[in-house]
Amino acid sequence: MSNKTGFNRILACVAVFATVLVVLVSGLLLSENAGHQCNDAEHCPVCSLILQCEQNIKTIGSGLIAVATVIYVAKTMTELVTAFEYRSVQTTLVSQKVRLDS
Repeated sequence: MSNKTGFNRILACVAVFATVLVVLVSGLLLSENAGHQCNDAEHCPVCSLILQCEQNIKTIGSGLIAVATVIYVAKTMTELVTAFEYRSVQTTLVSQKVRLDS
């Protein structure tokens, strides 16, 4: 395994961990402030936090659908290619074991 491959794997793990952490924290903050009532929604920090958490979940949710679709297509294509048996199309008299003496 080369150094660049190891670095890419670590970077991918960090990205997945960060994505899961954002979704969990956003969901936690939304559930904690679900009963929030205020009169001035434009200047309320809690309302802006709730709006940002909702946007995070929507953005990540739509991205996960696209990623799941790509992974499914790649997995299906890999299974189809690996299950295919390659055979030589060219046949010769020697490969058919034909006697050439008469």
